[in-house]
Amino acid sequence: MFTEVVRALAACQRPVIVALALLPVVLVTAACLPAVLLLPAFPGGVRQLAFLLAQLRRWTEAVLAHS
Repeated sequence: MFTEVVRALAACQRPVIVALALLPVVLVTAACLPAVLLLPAFPGGVRQLAFLLAQLRRWTEAVLAHS
C-alpha cells in the first residue's frame, strides 16, 4: 500500500513543480497588464511593450524548460 502511494506521488511530482514555478511568472504577468494597456499610447511605448512581452515569454520558456 505504501509503495502505491509513493508511485502516485512520483507521477504527479513534475506537474506540481511546474505549477509552483509558473506561479510567480503568472503574478508578474498580471501585474504588467496595466502597462500592456497603457504603453502603446505613449511615444516609444510600442518598443518598450515589445521588450516587456519578450521578457515575459523568455521567463515562461525558462521555467518550462528547466523545471
